[in-house]
Amino acid sequence: MPVTYRYTEGDLLESPQTYRYAAYEGEAFVNAWKASRQQASGALPAPEALPLAQTAQADVRDCEALLAQLCRGLRQAPPHQVPQASYWLPRLVKKFEVSKRLHAGYALEVPHPALPGSSYLALAPYLLLAEAMVHGWRAEKAAWYLSALLKLNDTLISQIPRLAAPQRMHLAWLLENEGQLIEQVRP
Repeated sequence: MPVTYRYTEGDLLESPQTYRYAAYEGEAFVNAWKASRQQASGALPAPEALPLAQTAQADVRDCEALLAQLCRGLRQAPPHQVPQASYWLPRLVKKFEVSKRLHAGYALEVPHPALPGSSYLALAPYLLLAEAMVHGWRAEKAAWYLSALLKLNDTLISQIPRLAAPQRMHLAWLLENEGQLIEQVRP
C-alpha cells in the first residue's frame, strides 16, 4: 500500500494533529512528505517573505506584533542577539507544540496562559513563528527549530484556503526554505 503524508489533512486548527505514535515508514514517508509539499507549493504564488513594518516595542499580549518584531531582528541577527528571542521563541514553540495552536495573546505572567477570549484562528502568528524557526535553525542548527517548522507548515498548509495573498507568498517562502533545511540534514 502506498504511503501518504496525512499530517496536513483536514482543518488542523479545529482538529489539531497529535503526531503521536507515528509508525516508521522510511524513505516512502519522506517521498510522501515531499510530494505533499510539492502539491502545496504548486497551489501557491511565487515565494516571498512578508514585509515587516517597523513598530513600537511589542509584548506577548499581542503575539503577532511580538513575532513580527522578533522576525525583523532575526532577519539580521541570530536569536541570541535579538532582544526577547531567547526567552519568547522557546515559550511560544512550547505553546504551539502542546496544543498545536497559537493564541492572539498571552499573559505576561509565567506560565503565560492565553488571554481570556484570545482566538487561535489568526494565521499571521503561525507564519511568523515558522519564519522564526527558519532563522533559528540557520543560526543554531537546534533540532527543535526544524521540528516546530515542519509542524507549523503542516498546520499552515491545512489553512491555504484562508490565507490572504501575501500570506500565501510567505507560506511559499516557508516551504521553499523548509525544503532547503531538510536537504541540509539528509544523509
